[in-house]
Amino acid sequence: MPALPGRTLVLVDRSGSMFCSRLSDRSELTRADAAAIFGTALALRAADVDLVEFGTSSKEVPLREGESVLKVLGRFGDLGGTDTTGAVRRHYRRHDRVLIVTDEQYAFSHHGDPTAQVPADVPVYTWNLAGYRAGHGPSGKANRHTFGGLSDAAFRMVPLLEAARDADWPWVY
Repeated sequence: MPALPGRTLVLVDRSGSMFCSRLSDRSELTRADAAAIFGTALALRAADVDLVEFGTSSKEVPLREGESVLKVLGRFGDLGGTDTTGAVRRHYRRHDRVLIVTDEQYAFSHHGDPTAQVPADVPVYTWNLAGYRAGHGPSGKANRHTFGGLSDAAFRMVPLLEAARDADWPWVY
């Protein structure tokens, strides 16, 4: 699990669609719980973090230093529909990066693309746990990155991409 420097916003999708399917055919874990576990694990390793669950509404999930991931998991709920854009608009406060763990089953918002709520020089990383046809924003350019699925390799993507952007050597981390 990488340690993330600076300020990080972690958004975990807790909309209804995240509870409808398991993460994979070989797992009993729902996408909602997988997203919460992954988001919490990343948040617990970040220097300065805001962990947020979102659906129709959104709210911060409190963390205490040294707390276990499973203990924090019990603080997440089922938040109905999906308003990713509203969650980004409400909780983004000059963070150095934004991480979104979702199925990207995105209900259109009158505010538009969720990633457009973040300045272009700030990276937004999205993990899509389901692979719906249309994503919620662009990927592969302008500091916007979307990854399909979730594996232990996913944990290393943020430091690797940021090291490449900053021209650091990957073994510095």
